[in-house]
Amino acid sequence: MSILKYVLIVPLIGISFISMAKEAVDQQLTVTDNPSVSMKIQRGNVELVSWDKNSIQIKGELDELSQGLIFEVKGNSVIVEDKLPRSYQGSNKQGSQLTIYLPKQLGLDAEGVSASYQLSQLNGQISLALVSGNINAQQLSGNTKLTTVSGNINTSELAGKINLETVSGDITDSNSQGEAELRLVSGELKSQSAFTHLSVDQVSGDITAIVNQVTELNIVTISGDAQLTLGADLNKAQLETISGDMALTFAGMPNINFMIDGGPGGKIDNQLTDDKPLKQKYSPAKTLQFKTQAGTGQVNINTISGKISLTQ
Repeated sequence: MSILKYVLIVPLIGISFISMAKEAVDQQLTVTDNPSVSMKIQRGNVELVSWDKNSIQIKGELDELSQGLIFEVKGNSVIVEDKLPRSYQGSNKQGSQLTIYLPKQLGLDAEGVSASYQLSQLNGQISLALVSGNINAQQLSGNTKLTTVSGNINTSELAGKINLETVSGDITDSNSQGEAELRLVSGELKSQSAFTHLSVDQVSGDITAIVNQVTELNIVTISGDAQLTLGADLNKAQLETISGDMALTFAGMPNINFMIDGGPGGKIDNQLTDDKPLKQKYSPAKTLQFKTQAGTGQVNINTISGKISLTQ
C-alpha cells in the first residue's frame, strides 16, 4: 500500500452509500464477523472507536473538497473513503471530521496524507500509515503497525506485536506489553512498558526507556543519548551507539556476561562490579569483558565517541 497513491475511480459493488461534499454524514452498514476494512481519509481528524455490534457507523463531516463518501460492503471486505480530487491544497483543518465506530475484532488497513487519527480498543491486524499527522492509540491488541512520516505517535496499553515508526516526530509509549519494534529519525523516544522483546533504531534523538520485563533488547542509536532502566530478567542484548552516551541501570543484579567495546573516543564506566576496562595494544580504545552472577545471558555493547555506564 502506498500512502502517496490516489485512486481516481473506485467502483461501487454491493451495498454502498455515496454522499456529496460539504455535508454531514451519519451512515451505518452491517458487516460480517472480523471484517477486513480498507480506509482512506486523506485530510482532517479521524477517531476510530470499537463497539459491540456487527456494523460500522460513520458520523461527522466530510472534507470541504470531498467528491463523495465511499462506504461499501462486499462480503468480508469494507471500503471507507472520503474521495478527494487528484490534486488539492490545504491543511487538515479543512479536512474530514469523522468518528467511525467499528467492531472490536477486525483487520484494518488505513491511510492518510494530512490527517490525525485516534484509535482505541481494537484487536486484530491493524495498519495505519500517514504522511503528515499525529497518531494516538490506546488498547490495541494483535499485530499493530503505526507509521507517520511527519508527526508524533502516542500509545498506551498496546499488546502483541507492535511496530511504531516516525521520520520527524516523537514516540511516547506507556503500559504496553509484547514485542515492539520502534524506529525514529529526528525525534525523542519515551517508553515505560512491559515489553519482553524490544528493538529500537534511532537517529538524532534521545531515548528514555523503563522496560523492566525485557528479556531481549536491540538498540542502535546515532547522535543521541539513551537512558535505559532494565530488570534482572534481561538475557540477550545487542547495543550500539555512535556519538551518544548510553546508561544502563538495572533494578536487580542481572545474570549476564558483558562484552563492551569502547571503540574510538569511547568511555566505559562499570559500577556493577570491580572489573575495569582494558586499553587495547596499539589503540586508544578500551574494552571490558566481565560477568555478573553466573553470566548465563549475553550482552554486547559497542560505542564510537560515546560513554557506556552500567549501574544498579
